[in-house]
This record gives sequence, structure tokens and C-alpha cells, in this order.
Amino acid sequence: DPIVRTLDEITVMADSLVAYARGQADTEETAEIDLAALLTRLCAERGAAMAPARPLVVRGRPVALSRAFGNLIDNALRYGGAARARLERRGGEALVTIEDDGPGIPAGRIEAMFEPFVRGDASRSAETGGAGLGLSIARGIARAHGGGLRLTNRPEGGLRAEVSLPLPAHPSPR
Repeated sequence: DPIVRTLDEITVMADSLVAYARGQADTEETAEIDLAALLTRLCAERGAAMAPARPLVVRGRPVALSRAFGNLIDNALRYGGAARARLERRGGEALVTIEDDGPGIPAGRIEAMFEPFVRGDASRSAETGGAGLGLSIARGIARAHGGGLRLTNRPEGGLRAEVSLPLPAHPSPR
């Protein structure tokens, strides 16, 4: 039924708008978060692959970071057919990489993908489409944590999302 499908699309967009607004003005308390444990859980819940990783603790908002990484994993699964997450320490940063096997994004369109409501060509069907806010939310959350998110096409095909987050200068003793 086209009316039900339209209402479903409106519901998805409304839910996404609420999540987007919350991501922009989140009052969640910060905590010490083991990114390896967080990513392992998110991947297990979604059926994505997670490379073995040693614990790596950042200070941040757990629900917000879960939303950001969840969005990226979901995108990789939905549009790229697979999701592989990896965590490594690079200098004073934690680097989370999520790769897929999809068509990638034309180079000239990568930055536009971070704009709210912009979706890639592969996500224009009603079966796969979200509201086009996932990448905006993920980048906003990464930046709110002092980090960033960048997308690159993999030379062998597929897309790579890299989230960098600063590591605390003096981690709390455990």
C-alpha cells in the first residue's frame, strides 16, 4: 500500500530528526569507554566483523558514540553488503575504521554525503532508504568528542569510514 509506505518513510524521517537534534544538543554524561568492547558489542549485535583489538579507552558519551558507530556499521551493511570494523591506536588518537564491499561514493560527492538529508544513489529505494541523517549525526558526534569522520573509497572497491577520537592525555588508573 503506497500510503502505508509513505507513512513509514515519514516515521523514519521523524525518528531520524529527533536523533539528529539529540546528537546536536546531547546532555549525556561523559564516561571512560573501552572502544574495543563497545565496537565488539555493536558488531556482534548487527552481524558485522570486528578485528581483534586491545582495550583502548576514550572519554566520551557512550550512547552518542554507540549511535555514531552504529550508524556507520548499519550503512556498511545496508549499502555495502558487509561491515568490517577495526580499532587501532595512532599517536594520541584512537582510529576506528569501518569498511564495506559496496560501490563506494563518487569522489566529488563524498563531502556532500555529510549534509543532512543527502543520500547516496544506492540508498534511494524505499527498501533501504533512511532519512539521510546517519552520516551527519556520526560526524557531529565525532566532532563533539574532539575528533572527526572521513570517508574514502577503497582502491579495491567499497567505502572506508574512519573515525578519529583523541585519547586522554593521562588515562585514569584501572
